[in-house]
Amino acid sequence: MKKLTLEMRLEFWKYQIAALSFDHAKEVTDFLISNEGHPLSYQLITSIYILYGRPFKQRKIVRLSENIVPHDYLEEHSFLLSLRDKTFAHIDIDGLPEKGISKLNKISLKQRGNNIHAATASLLPQGCNIENIKNLCAILLDKCNMKAGEILREAINDTDLHDLTYEVDLRDGERYHLRLVDYNS
Repeated sequence: MKKLTLEMRLEFWKYQIAALSFDHAKEVTDFLISNEGHPLSYQLITSIYILYGRPFKQRKIVRLSENIVPHDYLEEHSFLLSLRDKTFAHIDIDGLPEKGISKLNKISLKQRGNNIHAATASLLPQGCNIENIKNLCAILLDKCNMKAGEILREAINDTDLHDLTYEVDLRDGERYHLRLVDYNS
């Protein structure tokens, strides 16, 4: 195993976390496509926006550059992040005025007998829109796995690892890429 700078180990961490986030978001889209109208659709859709946006909303040192997003998906990417920021991760009272959408995050109350039910209006991806999100996540997942794999191949060879659990060493200085996880310390 080779020693790597902290910068290289953080670069690996960035791409690996992004790959995991895109993979989870893609899995949720698969579930929603197969289970249309599921009672937890809103909560699952919220997770798509949060998971998708996570790699782009990290601290600068580990934030994924938007240059990784394919040109054909830039508008979709921008819209996903706007909805994440103003509707799903945070709730802004004015919606997305820059996109001409002001009907978000309005509270409606429906009375049925003695019960009052509250709801919010949100833009939920449906049909081909959720397919676009799924495809975008798949593309970004592949790109991030490729980048993380390049760094991992640079740092280790097959004989370095054994059937144990390792973590990326994010301590300062030049260190081995991975260290054995010791749950007892």
